[in-house]
Amino acid sequence: MKKLIVFLLINLTSHAQTLPNYQKALGILDKAVKTTGKDAPNSITLTAKGTIHNLGHYETPEKTRDLPIEEIYAYFEKEQVNYLRSAMQNNGNSVVRSSITKADSMYYIGYYDRRIVATNNTQEFSFESAKTLPIKLLQLVYQHRQSLRHLGGDKTHDWLSFNYKPNNAVTLYINKKTFLLDKIEQLAYNDRYGDAIFTTEYKNYELLNGLQIPKNRTESEYGIVERELTYENIRFDTKPDTANFRLLWLPKTFRDRLATSTVNKDSLVVENIAPQLDLVKIVSQNNKVLVARFKDYVALFESPAGLGLNEQILQEIQKRYAPKPLRYVFVTHHHPDHAGGIRAFATMPVTLVTTQGNEAYFKKLLATTHTLGNKPSNAESPKLKMDFVPIEGQRSYKDEQMEVVAYEIGKATSHSNEHLAYYFPKQKLIWSGDLLFFRTDGKIYPAGGRGKSVYELIQNQKLAVDKIYTSWPLHGQTAFGTVEELKKAIDMK
Repeated sequence: MKKLIVFLLINLTSHAQTLPNYQKALGILDKAVKTTGKDAPNSITLTAKGTIHNLGHYETPEKTRDLPIEEIYAYFEKEQVNYLRSAMQNNGNSVVRSSITKADSMYYIGYYDRRIVATNNTQEFSFESAKTLPIKLLQLVYQHRQSLRHLGGDKTHDWLSFNYKPNNAVTLYINKKTFLLDKIEQLAYNDRYGDAIFTTEYKNYELLNGLQIPKNRTESEYGIVERELTYENIRFDTKPDTANFRLLWLPKTFRDRLATSTVNKDSLVVENIAPQLDLVKIVSQNNKVLVARFKDYVALFESPAGLGLNEQILQEIQKRYAPKPLRYVFVTHHHPDHAGGIRAFATMPVTLVTTQGNEAYFKKLLATTHTLGNKPSNAESPKLKMDFVPIEGQRSYKDEQMEVVAYEIGKATSHSNEHLAYYFPKQKLIWSGDLLFFRTDGKIYPAGGRGKSVYELIQNQKLAVDKIYTSWPLHGQTAFGTVEELKKAIDMK
């Protein structure tokens, strides 16, 4: 035991978390997740029956008493619900412990204390629940991948380490041949036994509904086998309701929320503003994007920061405009709230319209990995191409249904060296970045160089403009401005 603890401590200190180390560990974890069940069903319920070797107050030191135990585990991905019920038979009595989480909220009752306890600190329960099923533990590791490290290995296993909370490192033994999780170890402290290793082993995997599930699980504490369990009654069709899981003891308000999907999405409001032009308001980001409908495809104007946000925008486009594909992404300039999300389109046959000076920067964004973000994405070979509008020049994109002309006006904006404004001749509409602000209270302030650059574009190119739209901001600004309003702001001293 002492040698093992020293070995683990040496390994933890000698394998610094460098980027290559993290990437190697993540590669092994990805293979383990794919092998175990990448597309795990939303609903998983199973029963574990066996023996708990109860280390109690008996006549000799470390004597154990074998008690029958039955546990029920349930996991619901979309609803963000995890459930664990453990029933132990002791002296003819059944003592029950029950715990359930909904997102970050948790209720539980103990074996011998039947008080209902509510908490928002679910870290320990999340780990206890996850280690009952390898795919759930691997998913928990992925959630905490910022702490992931590769510790080395031997002939049969790769050793990975992660922390589900501070000072709670867990070592995973990933089988090099099968890529299945064979064992986990946790260095812990007990005021009686001192430093000790807690171990969980998984054996005899079988494939069910695309998921590798072990038939047997063994747990050891302080070097002593604590429980031995066999899995049975595995189901994929249950719902997180009170009838299935004997949850009448829960507060009604909590019970009523169990079956609802928990989805974290930005609020998108789509509004038609002109023929073939739709404005998409991003409420949480105080921002807007524009969608133009060409004959055989659609185009997106602006790509604000956030992979998740842009994937959500893409899903909205695919749902709303099918079967027309997205073929162009037009950005006004390089700032993150206008072009920070282009990585979401990297592997699509899409053309990004920008200016030559942004090429190196955008190529860097397209090649980066996003494994630590809220919407993780690994690097893949980019399919996205770029089309450049000449400096102080223009370029037209059109078919028989739609036309947009991109004008480069960066030098005049005093905002970014290279900057595009987009004019829609048929709709008599201009789309600009964040060069203008038309207040909801009607007050007009000097436009400065930003506003002057748009006004000069309209005058110099003799553009017929009825409406001027900006991508930023959404709040506090009118839906659009006019040339007359812009002229007043230009004329102010």
